[in-house]
Amino acid sequence: MNFIKLKQIRKTKGYTLSVLSNKTGCTSSYLSQLERGLKQPSLDMLRRISNCLEVPIFELLSENEASTILNKGTADKKYDIIRHNSRKKFVMPEIRTEYEFITPYSADDSDTSSVVGMYITLKPGKWSCEKSVSLNYDFSIFVIQGTVETLIEDDRKTLSAGDSIYIYSGIQHNFYNAGNTELIMIGFGKR
Repeated sequence: MNFIKLKQIRKTKGYTLSVLSNKTGCTSSYLSQLERGLKQPSLDMLRRISNCLEVPIFELLSENEASTILNKGTADKKYDIIRHNSRKKFVMPEIRTEYEFITPYSADDSDTSSVVGMYITLKPGKWSCEKSVSLNYDFSIFVIQGTVETLIEDDRKTLSAGDSIYIYSGIQHNFYNAGNTELIMIGFGKR
């Protein structure tokens, strides 16, 4: 993964490496290495950084590709088409989770929509995150295939194919693939 936007977002927020280091609990050297592509962070570290910068985690996961959009709509922006084989994807190998953008997204924000949609796959017996997290925006998850155990603060709920859940901003949560097959979900949130 390439974190070319980390430095840009940090500077836009007016943070030095030292300030971000204090907020995240990691060293300035580590953050500098992330910005230069010399280190790969854990998902937990990505979430801490994104929370400190007050941006969704995917904002830090920009690649060099210009856009997910293969067939752009008309000049007056009536629609965009994202083909299944051209979706922007990022994989968290340590937890075996894949995320694919199903809404317009570009590294330079020129084609990024105000609503972010993701196609999420999670291997059996795996959590979506190393530990529960909270996001700074509301989002919804729809289960396409499999069974997911949803941990919302101290409450556990089981969802099956066809079920959905809406989680409010700031609520600690995590998802666990409780089944024997790959879990497939679609998630939407507002940027």
